Parts: sequence; structure tokens; C-alpha cells
Amino acid sequence: MDLKQFTLLIGVACLPGMTTAATVYRTISKVEAISVDCPEGTAPRLPNLVWVTYSDGYSEYRQVRWANAPLADEQAEADAQKHPAGSQYEIGGFVIGDETTDNGYPVKAQIKVVAEGYQTPEKEVAHTFSLADVSIDGDNRLTHNRDEALREICSWDVTQQLYNYRDTYGLSTEGYTKSDGWDSPDTKLKGHGSGHYMSAIAQAYAVATNPEQKAILRKNITRMVNELRECQEKTFVYNKELKRNWEARDFAPEAELRKMKGTWAAFDEYKKHPELYGYGYINAIPAQHCALIEMYRAYNNSDWVWAPYYSVHKQLAGLIDIATYFDDKEICDKALLIAKDMGLWVWNRMHYRTYVKQDGTQGERRAKPGNRYEMWDMYIAGEVGGMSESLARLSEMVSNPDEKAKLLEAANCFDAPKFYDPLSKNIDDIRTRHANQHIPMIIGALRSYKSNQKPYYYNLAENFWRLVQGRYMYAMGGVGNGEMFRQPYTQILSMATNGLQEGESEAYPDINETCCAYNLVKLSKDLNCYNPDNAQYLDYIERTLYNQIIGSLNPDQYQTCYQYAVGLNATKPFGNETPQSTCCGGTGSENHTKYQQSAYFANDHTLWVGLYMPTTLHWKEKGVTIKQDCLWPAQHSAIKITEGEGDFTLKLRVPYWATQGFSIKVNGKEVAKSYQPSTYVELEQKHWKVGDVVEIDMPFSKHIEYGADKLSSDVASLDGTPLKTSWVGTLMYGPLVMAGTGAQTWNQATLNIDSRLSNITVGESNGVTTGAGANLLTLKLDGKEFQPDYYRNANSTHYYRINLTDAKSKKSKKVKIDFTELNSLLNLAAEHKSDQEKWNALSQKVPEYAPWAPFGYERMQKVMAQAQELVAKGKKKVTQDELEGTTAILNRAINTMRPGNLAEMEDLRELSGLLRRAGWPDDNTSAELKEAISYGRMVQKYVTDGSGTHDMIHAAVGKLKKAMKQ
Repeated sequence: MDLKQFTLLIGVACLPGMTTAATVYRTISKVEAISVDCPEGTAPRLPNLVWVTYSDGYSEYRQVRWANAPLADEQAEADAQKHPAGSQYEIGGFVIGDETTDNGYPVKAQIKVVAEGYQTPEKEVAHTFSLADVSIDGDNRLTHNRDEALREICSWDVTQQLYNYRDTYGLSTEGYTKSDGWDSPDTKLKGHGSGHYMSAIAQAYAVATNPEQKAILRKNITRMVNELRECQEKTFVYNKELKRNWEARDFAPEAELRKMKGTWAAFDEYKKHPELYGYGYINAIPAQHCALIEMYRAYNNSDWVWAPYYSVHKQLAGLIDIATYFDDKEICDKALLIAKDMGLWVWNRMHYRTYVKQDGTQGERRAKPGNRYEMWDMYIAGEVGGMSESLARLSEMVSNPDEKAKLLEAANCFDAPKFYDPLSKNIDDIRTRHANQHIPMIIGALRSYKSNQKPYYYNLAENFWRLVQGRYMYAMGGVGNGEMFRQPYTQILSMATNGLQEGESEAYPDINETCCAYNLVKLSKDLNCYNPDNAQYLDYIERTLYNQIIGSLNPDQYQTCYQYAVGLNATKPFGNETPQSTCCGGTGSENHTKYQQSAYFANDHTLWVGLYMPTTLHWKEKGVTIKQDCLWPAQHSAIKITEGEGDFTLKLRVPYWATQGFSIKVNGKEVAKSYQPSTYVELEQKHWKVGDVVEIDMPFSKHIEYGADKLSSDVASLDGTPLKTSWVGTLMYGPLVMAGTGAQTWNQATLNIDSRLSNITVGESNGVTTGAGANLLTLKLDGKEFQPDYYRNANSTHYYRINLTDAKSKKSKKVKIDFTELNSLLNLAAEHKSDQEKWNALSQKVPEYAPWAPFGYERMQKVMAQAQELVAKGKKKVTQDELEGTTAILNRAINTMRPGNLAEMEDLRELSGLLRRAGWPDDNTSAELKEAISYGRMVQKYVTDGSGTHDMIHAAVGKLKKAMKQ
């Protein structure tokens, strides 16, 4: 849609249901003052939630969108010359979802610049409990998912996980099942699924109580570890000339590295010589895969690499998890030894063959192989998972001081200065990056802090977490679109236009890669260990666990989600039946046996209750057993001492949504007159004994989780029904996202509610008390039923246009036309254009691919010109609707640009045509055509999600043409 078409819609649209309400519109009367001390040289940490009080006296947290999101603004705030210590300034923002102005309710934060840096905790204050020490009780969705996962994990063929290793090290594969999915012999990510498999069987062993399951898991863990060591020993080669073992640094000297090929024919030759890999190398693919990234080879499964160190991390993590959770000391020690030897291989390669150079042009930075500044900034090829986390964990687990130091050094070799440095100053360099490429890096930075004690690492992790909460998170806790972070505060635009091509009106509803949710929960857990009194971490964990994580497992058969169902009329894309199927099949294999991991935190004298779920905790250090007696989801919980006795302080979380009726009683006595949401209530240290009972009442509140940006008229009206620009939000009941059905257009996805949500009622219980549907909570509005997201599946809608029916009595104030956001986007577009033009002018292309793929770049240029024309008209001649529409269109154009080595939606035309002609396979379809169709649809999905390459499309087209005899 062009700007002329967009403009025609302005003034025509109207929201349905604009009838006079009987109630008086509830307005915000007060916002708690916001004052922030900001260390000199940083951008301020601003809250993503503010405490508001309404005209009727009710109070709650509301989301706020700050005006300093443009990169140039943050860079200026972090400039010590512009804002020296002692200076003060103000940042404006808006409470979103409010109708006081077109942008929301205006708020201001007072910023005071201070000379001192943030105070960072010197060590972890609390720890989680082992999975074996906390069990989930009852018969509910939690136990249903866990038991389903345990059965499936026990059924997986361990020989399939070992096949690639034996093939890579020249051992017989007779009797071993070939792997499949992203671990199939013709994918270069192979080994990632085997790593997740090791983590999954280790966790399953920790929580399983069935003797038969325990025996299967014990057998598979033992075999996996023993055979991996057998493979690794093939690299233990003494070199007489060097008078030492052949090491990682000796492998692929520079002259050889510069000529090294990445084709499958080349890899078939590489695997004939495992003795060249270097001492300690263990991986399901030859070591050349790790070396090629030192030559900055791009993501291309056929000719170069996938993500070399990503799969290494998964395997290290799996071995470490076995060493952590298994109870056979000999096998645990061997698993740790395998991981340590591989960790030292990584140190050896990084220490001797890589370096960091930040200055100069990209060509100059890449003139010599091994510049980590460039390596870890490459799209997907530079995806290293949590390498730094696993290496830091290894450094904590080994006893030899020299090995400790080397492993910690290796961990910090995976630092990404181009990403880390801005974040350490609270400058948002998250925007437009590959989401799950970067979240695990932050987890690794925080783990490194545990040993190196450098505040730089803690601060960048904390800053990242805070920025994600306000600027990028969706209601279910997930982030990302097409695997990417987009521009800050553009969640709704990104969701509503995902995968849209010219002339289409329906977006792809599946976004929010489940791997991202897995890793953000992990980061939140780790941050909570340093600051367990900050309830926001568990508020986030509760949100993401209770919605996306639990909801990502099909309760009817073991299948997990890659992308999650978020948009209009979405059906959960269940699949991923093994850990090797995709990346999210891997994290999915771990997710469902550890729901209890963040339920409790403790230190020597305090126990924090973070999640209210039916569990039994065996606190061995105190000699007490504590049982939480409740349903799930819980609105009432009774915490009881069932065995032992001891002295400790108990701290109980008051969730952010617990705004009315929250109560805590100890042995029948109320402990406080009021409770502030998103805090912990401290029950002073006492001697706890059998018979003591703590009762918590926490009635779920109804509230709206708003999208940070409005749904613009042009996007809402793509189906031809003219609609106004409006706020969009998710109906929440306590921590639960409530999803409806029957909405295929934005006109249908409109909720007519009053400002108090009083016309939303709580549904009656369905009477089911056991199984996946136990204790199902529902809400009702205008004859429609809303069910929890974890329970809903087919044709669900989570985000609705919000029409406050009683808001007519208070007309929104017009805001002044402000080109700040649009100008920021124009500056970004100009940067993209400059980068493309500079690359085009190079006689020798470094890198070999253009910064931006052609179709998206062309779209961006056209919309950029239109936006420049609008700005040139001047503020007096531009309406707010025109400004919002143009900003949305330019934002969308920038958001949908892809790196030059990736395929775009337009590149799918031939493949899509072939798939349409092939149709859906049936009993008469040949096996060859079935495989070709399956592969083609997989490639189609990869390209749609933003990770498909041209070689994948070429291969898919070739398979289909051959099978269809074209």
C-alpha cells in the first residue's frame, strides 16, 4: 500500500461499538515519580513499568514507552561531555494504551548524572536447587507435560545420536541409525541435536522416578559418554617433530586455511584424517568447520558453514549437564574430562590463532584470518550459542589452576565487542540483530562475571535484560520476528506485517522463536541469583514459563514449537519430535523436565519462593522438606513444613498482577495490612517446624498487556475494511495470556470493553480436575470465551484492537507533530543505503555478499523517498495519522530487509509454484516426491522465518523438478 492509498483511509475509519457507556471513564490521575541516577558515560536505565493510580483510587503497573529509543538519543545521553556528572536532564515518555493523548498518558523521568558507576553484586546472593531436590506434584498440565517428555526422551535411539561422531572419526557405523533433521549427515549443524539430547537425558535422569525409565537413561548416558571418549581419543596424537601432542593451533596453518574449501566433497576428505583435528577435539563434524569461520566464511550449508561453534556449545553443555546430574562418578568424571579436553582445544585455537582488531575498514579488519571482532558479528555463521557460558562453567568445575585460567580466557574469547560495548553503556544495540544468536552471548557474559568479577559483564547483562522487557517482549514473554529483533517498540507492526508480500492481506502469525524464550528464562534465573529481592525477574519467568514454554508442547503427542503462535488466527506449529529436528526441537527437549527450576532460591539463611506451583522441596542443607499444596495455575497456595525443622527467613513473591485481595497468613495470622505488587514479603527468621503453614491468597486480576506501538490504519485495513489506528493489547488473567478464537481480520479482532474491564466476566469451572486440562480458567466477553494460551491451539488470537467504550466522555488531546522517530528511521535508512553503496563501489568485495539483499533494499529506498517528502512538507502541513502511517511503513521496510547472503520472499516464486503444482502428498504419491515436497516446504518455512539461503532454494527446486520429472 502506498502513501496515497493510506491517506485515503484516514478519516473514513471508525471503531465499532462506540456507544455511550453507563460507566464514567476511568482516567489516570497520578503516576509515581520517576527519578533515575545515571552513571556518567551511560544512558539511563528507565523502568518499563510505572505505578499508576486511577481516578477511582485503583492502582496497578502500566507499561511505558520512552522517547529516547532512537540510537542517536541514547548515544548522546551516554556522552560524558554532553552530560557530565552533576548535570540533570529530563526524558519524556507515555503510558501506552491510554487515551489522554494520541500517544498515551505523558510521563517524565528526571535523570541525575552521577560520577559513580552502578553498584554490582560481588557474588551470587542465592542459588537454585538441583532438579532432583524439587519435584512437581499432582496431576495437572505441569506433570502431564513432564511425563510426556520423559516417555519420549526414553524412546529416542541413542545410536542415532552417535552416528555422526563415528562417521567423523572413522569408526564403523554398522548398526547405527542415521540422524535426521538438523543433525542429518548433509547438514553442517550436526551435533547440535546430540548436545541437546545429552542435556535432555541428564535432566530426565534427575527427575525420573520410574525404575524402568531410570535404567534406560542410565544405559544411554553411559553409552553416549563412553563412545564419545572413544572418538575423542582418535585425536591424541604425539608429534615427534614438535615433541608434543598435535594441537588445535597446529591444525590448518594460515596458507592452508586460506585455500580451505567448505563443500561436502571437501568434508568427505576431511573426515578421513581425524588425527589432524588436534588434541581433544570432539564434534559431530570435522574440525575444518570451526576453522572456516576464521576466514569469515558465510552461512551457506552447501559451500561453507552453518554455525560452527553453536553446535560445539550444545555438546559441551550436554556433557557438563551429565557431569552435573548423573550419579555414576566414573561416567560423570569422564564426561567432564571430555568437555575439558574440548574446552582446552578451543582455548588453544583461540589463543594462538585468533585476535581482536576493531579499527580500520572491514576489508582491513578481515585482511588476516581470525579476527574475532568480525567472526562473532557474522549473521548465523558467527552464532556461537553459549560458548562463553559453558567454558566459564568448565573453569569453575576443574581443579587445576592453569586449566581454570585457560578455560576462563577461552570463555572471554567469545566476547562480542561490537555488541557488548554499547550495551555496557545501556545503548540499545539489540535492534535488528539475530535474536537467539545474541541472547546466549549475554548469558555467557554473566557467567564470566562470576569468575572474572568485571562489572562490565554484569552491567551489559542487566542492561540487555531491561531493554528486552520494555522494547521487544510480547505478552507471552517471547521476542523476535523471523528470528530477528526488530526496531524497538515495534512489536505490533512487526507481528501484523510478518511475511506479508505485496497485495496480500494476511500476515504469517507465527513469530517468537521458542529458543529465545528458553534462553531469556535462563538469563532471568541467573540474574535473580545476584539480586533475588528483585521480583521482576520471577515475574518474567512466570509469564514466559506459564505461557510460551508450557504452551509450546502438544499435550496430545510429543511435538514442540519452533516459532510460536502469536498473530491473528494462529495455530501452534507443532512439530520437532526429536532434539535434532531444529534448534527449537533441541531446547524443547530440555524445557519440559525443569519447570520447577526457578520455583525456589536459597542461601544459608533465606528461602525465596518465586513460583506458586504444586511442588515438594527437599532442602538438604537445612534438613527440612517443604510442600506447596495448590492447584495449577494457583490462586491459593499453602506452604507446609512436612519433615524436619530449622531456622531461616522466608520471602514470598507478590506478583506484579496481584493488585487486589493478596494475602499472607502464617499459622492463621495475617502478616501485613497491604502488599505491594512485584516485591517480596519477608517473614522474619523463625524456627520453622512440622505443622507450620503459610497460606497465600492471590486472586488473578484482569488487565490488558498493551503492545508498545499502535496498529496503524493502513495495516489494520489491509482486508479492505477501513479501520482507525488503535491500541492493541492482550487480555491477561493473572499471569495468563487469554486467547480467543473466531477472529480472522482486525475488524473481527476488536474488544469493546470499559476502562474498568467490568464487562469481562470469569467463566465457570469445566469440572476437570486432572490431566492437561485441569483447573482450566476462562474469561467471557460479549458471548466469546477466552482460554489460557498454554491450553489454546487452533485458530487462536492473542492480540486485539482495544476499544474502550466509555472513553468517549474524554476526548484525546492532540499531540504536537514530532518527526523525531521518523527522522531516526531515516537516519538508519541512510546508513543502510551508504553501506550498500560503499560495498557496490568496492573493486574487491569484502565481504563477498552485499550488506543487504536486493528486494528489501529496493523497497527501503522507495519508502525512504516518500518519508523524506513528508518531512519536507513541514509539521504544519502533516497530520498525526499521516506521520504515524509513514513511520509504520518505513519501519516495516527497514524491518523486512535481510542480509545479502539470505534469500527473500520474492526468491521463493519458482519453488512456491512447483509446490502448488505438486499439491499435498497422498497414498499415490511416490516416496521421492513426498521427500521433495517435505524438503521444499521446510525450505519455504526457513526463508519465511529469515534463515533460508539461495542454495537451499536451488536444492529444493532441483529435488521437486526431478521428482516431478520436469
